Amino acid sequence: MKKIILLVLLFLFLNIEPVQAAGLVPCGGQGEASCQFCHFFVLLNNIIELVVFRLVPIFAALMLVIGGIMFFLGGAKASMLLQAKGILTSVAVGLIIIFSAWVVVNTLLTKSGIVDPVRGRAIWEWNKIECRIK
Repeated sequence: MKKIILLVLLFLFLNIEPVQAAGLVPCGGQGEASCQFCHFFVLLNNIIELVVFRLVPIFAALMLVIGGIMFFLGGAKASMLLQAKGILTSVAVGLIIIFSAWVVVNTLLTKSGIVDPVRGRAIWEWNKIECRIK
């Protein structure tokens, strides 16, 4: 039952218009170019963007709400308070790890000169992958 509720909430609150409009891989469909090897990397990039920027915030908010409700209703039950604190701590640590990894990689690539955010041009933009069909 919990899995069904989670799936329903996921489909109700998940807004993935850019992914739905172009698909995870924008190739091979009607009126689109045939798929090339580089589209595999586009697929990986789209999956990472979907998970990190769409799914993680939704699940983090859901777990924060669950942890908060457990903390609020825990009252005199020490085990429920400990479980709620564990959930809240895990969510905070997970979000810090996920988004600080993104910041660290971006900072390293920016400082090394690979990505130049000032001019908007980059030798290699690590978070944007495009296929140029020849």
